[in-house]
Amino acid sequence: MEPNAPVTRFLPEASLPEYNQREPLSIPGLADYHCHCDYSIDATGSIDEYCIAALRRGLVEICFTTHFDSNPNSLGDADQIRINSELQPSIPENLAPYVEDVRQADDTYHSKGLSVKLGLEFGWYKGCEEGVARLREMYTFDYMLCGIHEVGNACFACRECFEACFSSLSVEEVVDKYTRQVVTAAESGVFDTIAHLDYIKKYGTEFFGPKLEELFAKAAKEQIFPALVKSGTALEVNTSGIRHGIDNYYPSIRIVNEARRAGVEIRHLGSDAHVPWQIGLDFDAAASLVSSSMPAWDED
Repeated sequence: MEPNAPVTRFLPEASLPEYNQREPLSIPGLADYHCHCDYSIDATGSIDEYCIAALRRGLVEICFTTHFDSNPNSLGDADQIRINSELQPSIPENLAPYVEDVRQADDTYHSKGLSVKLGLEFGWYKGCEEGVARLREMYTFDYMLCGIHEVGNACFACRECFEACFSSLSVEEVVDKYTRQVVTAAESGVFDTIAHLDYIKKYGTEFFGPKLEELFAKAAKEQIFPALVKSGTALEVNTSGIRHGIDNYYPSIRIVNEARRAGVEIRHLGSDAHVPWQIGLDFDAAASLVSSSMPAWDED
């Protein structure tokens, strides 16, 4: 992906690329609450393209959750957003065009049957609570996702980064550090939902083997679920694991079921789409895991 590729905000339907021509989902009335348009530096596709793709899939609501990474101690370089084809620093003031475009999209598509919500995936770091609170004061976000992509300020979520992150740590240390971060994020009370819980398995299972997932399942049950329940912080079912080749969701179906039994709210489905054709990925199969995502049927 070229970081400075040309961006066109609102395109006529006929100009959409062929990859958006996907079949509608078999379950009507679903919502996708994790989508990245081209304001995210690792995503492509305009807000308009995502909205039209969502309509083609039969979704009734989508929430844009552009990345906002601002960790001053990060060892990576993800602390940017894209505005009008230019990379700009991730500072609150630079989100104004994104907020305006999403609100404009809601005005445009609401009459077509699609509600468009304003969200953000905030890249968690130690001490970020004040920054999140400031963003929520500046803009009327509908939804604030907590995205944890680093352990010890090193990214574990990218193929080119994960070995550097994991190589100096044992599997027990990785699980412990990640778990502590999730618990801290939940206890802060500034996030609506924790994004892609158990994301460390994306490359962690490849690096450490199956022990990582077993250790994390235990840590989630003993430490994370109680923190989520106490704070009222929810989990999403993130279907992007299907396209990552791990043949499961984030978190796994096992963890989703255990979380629900523990009283954790499973709030939304999220495709984590980074290109328009990924909207609603595997939602027909995943919808049963999120009761609030199922359509409400009239009863006789």
